[in-house]
Amino acid sequence: MLHIHVNRARDLAAADGNGFSDPYVKTYLLPDHSKSSKRKTNIARKTLNPVYNQTLKYIVAPLELNSQTVWLSVWDWDRFGRNQFLGEVRLPLASLDLSNPTECWYTLQDKDEDTGATDFYRGQLNLAIRYTPSGTKKGKTRGSLDVVIKQGRDFPSMGGAGKPDPVVKCYLLPDKSSSGKRKVGVIKNQSDPVWEEIVTYEKVVLEEIAKERVLEVTVWDWDKKGSSFIGGLRIGPLPDGSSRNHDWMDSIGDEVSHWEMVLAHPGEWAEQWHTLRTTMDPRNVSFQ
Repeated sequence: MLHIHVNRARDLAAADGNGFSDPYVKTYLLPDHSKSSKRKTNIARKTLNPVYNQTLKYIVAPLELNSQTVWLSVWDWDRFGRNQFLGEVRLPLASLDLSNPTECWYTLQDKDEDTGATDFYRGQLNLAIRYTPSGTKKGKTRGSLDVVIKQGRDFPSMGGAGKPDPVVKCYLLPDKSSSGKRKVGVIKNQSDPVWEEIVTYEKVVLEEIAKERVLEVTVWDWDKKGSSFIGGLRIGPLPDGSSRNHDWMDSIGDEVSHWEMVLAHPGEWAEQWHTLRTTMDPRNVSFQ
């Protein structure tokens, strides 16, 4: 559990005609910019130096902490009009010593107009995965890996206004050949597409997917002139730091736990929602 203690603020801008503001603090745990990630403090009335003394909580897997950022913004509440932005601060969790929490003051910044919500949140994808053993050869278990691309939500359009035309591609790394690619069909003009389509990989060795193979799933905004990347996942084992690991072996958090569920229950479906990565650049996964 991640606890964010919002204690107080000082010297806020006066947004109301009475020379005060009615400030409150709103938080997101990026890259998740959905409603489920939003937390808010109470509103402090008629003050520029509010005291909140409130703790906002997030359930976070320890392995995900280094890839997330706390986004705090301060707003002036308005009963009849639009709430007015007063300032923000973004705190990458990787830069904080979470084992030794301390109270700190942070200077509020102007809104970063060059950084939109899609830089942090590209939606979510629901997958069901099953590994079914079919036999053993030369001491290794072989079987089929089935992946159901079920549905997505909150996909942004990467080509401007409107809704995207999402399509999903899969590879079982390290194989990125054309024969190793699996794809489900394009759904036009839909931010919350439903596919319920299955793709299958045959003759998959259990011992390999347990240690050194990764299911890469990417979502694209289709265009006949060239599709634009929306987001993706790498679902696989937790890298152990051995020399065999590759930079694409960077699964963490839900990506690892989903894979572990698949391996722990052969022949059964393991279904899970995943928040898409905004880039497929390798993560810097460190080891103890």
